[in-house]
Amino acid sequence: MKKHLLTFALTGALLPASSVVAAQKMDPNMPGMTGMQHDAKPADAQGTGIVKAIDTVKNTITLQHEAITAIGWPAMTMPFKVASPDLLKHVKVGDEVQFTLHPAGMASTVTSITPAQ
Repeated sequence: MKKHLLTFALTGALLPASSVVAAQKMDPNMPGMTGMQHDAKPADAQGTGIVKAIDTVKNTITLQHEAITAIGWPAMTMPFKVASPDLLKHVKVGDEVQFTLHPAGMASTVTSITPAQ
């Protein structure tokens, strides 16, 4: 009987502590957690650049883009896959464009692109 009471007492003491730990992991707005950074990338990022090449066979567009601070990218020139071949119909080499990008490193995909205003 004493063994069961001891087990019950220990279990009762540990449950509230584990509940607090679980609650802390789920609440990103906890006091004292300000300034904590996450490694998660945004789902989409906005960029501005100049069209350097269009490949309708591979469904890619090469952009010389400005820095994209939302995902920590410096200015560079690189090819991107496009989400839809129709996106390539509205731009031409030399156009300055604004675009939306789904970031995934070298496998990033342009999901929308329009002439810059």
